[in-house]
Amino acid sequence: MAAAAILVAQHGVGAATAQIAKQAGVPHGSIFTYFETKAELLNRTYLALKAELTDTVIEAVATEQVQQAQLRRLWESWISWGVHYPVKRRALGQLSVSDQITPETRAISYAAAKPLVDLIHQVSAGGSLRDLPKPYVASLVETMVTITIEHMSDNPVQAAAISASGFEAMWKALT
Repeated sequence: MAAAAILVAQHGVGAATAQIAKQAGVPHGSIFTYFETKAELLNRTYLALKAELTDTVIEAVATEQVQQAQLRRLWESWISWGVHYPVKRRALGQLSVSDQITPETRAISYAAAKPLVDLIHQVSAGGSLRDLPKPYVASLVETMVTITIEHMSDNPVQAAAISASGFEAMWKALT
């Protein structure tokens, strides 16, 4: 799955299983010993990446803090993961928009992130987004994180200011 993530980050979901096997240092056919299809490999890679990101963020969000502090820790840990693991972030981005990822896989990922989605929903409960579906509001936050990481990567000298401004923009959008 690590090899799949690298090649999906570089070539998208069209990366050939032969390339993935070569990257993993295994014979091409052995991929299908572990995964029945390429789609299964992509879905399991997506789940592994989402689980890593979700676990990282959940661990960082302390429940005894006020909501703004919790949301700030969510933001900072998500940003940090994305900055420190650009290949994983790019692979996750490619997989997230792929029709190869099944609704069941997406539902599993969403369920694992429920504490984070609930926090975002609680923060937005009094704002203009309060009546919108939780997945939509969570997707807005995800998009803001992604854009912030991209601009931080393009402007490393201003990375801290970009992150801080991104958080303030998200906070204002939610509240």
